[in-house]
Amino acid sequence: MKKYFYLVATPESIIVSHLKPLDFGNYLSVGTTKQIHGQAVFFEFDPDQTNLHQDYINLKMKPYDDGEPKRSVFLSIYQCFERIPLKALKNLYLVTDDGKVLEIAPHDFIPKTANEIHLYQQLIPITTRVASKLSPVDFIRRLTDLSQPVSAPKVFLVDLKLNELVNNPDAPLSDLPYPNPDHLRDCIKRLKESPARQTKTVLRFLRDDIPYRTIKTGFFVGDQKHYLFYPFPTEKELEGKYYSWWRSALVRHF
Repeated sequence: MKKYFYLVATPESIIVSHLKPLDFGNYLSVGTTKQIHGQAVFFEFDPDQTNLHQDYINLKMKPYDDGEPKRSVFLSIYQCFERIPLKALKNLYLVTDDGKVLEIAPHDFIPKTANEIHLYQQLIPITTRVASKLSPVDFIRRLTDLSQPVSAPKVFLVDLKLNELVNNPDAPLSDLPYPNPDHLRDCIKRLKESPARQTKTVLRFLRDDIPYRTIKTGFFVGDQKHYLFYPFPTEKELEGKYYSWWRSALVRHF
């Protein structure tokens, strides 16, 4: 059977499987008995661009006696994003908590608005939510500047919506389900009032899944020199081509 290699962010791990990406995403989310539910985010990657334990993989990746495929064999659960080079990453997959899978290919990133306040949800290696004047690429470069005392070799994050809060921090949140909205507004105001300040922590760690409807531009993974951008579909695409996934993403399943 063919082997597929996955870099998973929820939680951080490297997994090899006989399941194709869509089947693997469904398995991560709802398991084999359909009695569990959980959001999942993962990449497929090219193992030829990495240095993995091939002897261990060959030993473990054998179908079960009844012919069933191996669904998951863990290869690492620590500092996984650091081990997989950017050039090895293929497509990104977003899974709803009832197992619907959206595939996103990397694409060029073109900033739409200069001097705009952004809201970043970091996913790897920490889950801090930050408001910032920095563009996504500049924000990644700042976080991965190893000459600074607070840095990381590589980061994975998503750019979230602020809607009217960008221009008016006192505007209603409307459909944005962010906790402690008054603190979020205060962070935006402080950034606007402080020319020298570039970032402000909004949330110290992520307590729940990411509501997919809050995603603005998409996901970024990068280091000091390079990055990859995975654009979130447009509203038109979500309501047309990806309607089944989008409908599932708007409903929480417990």
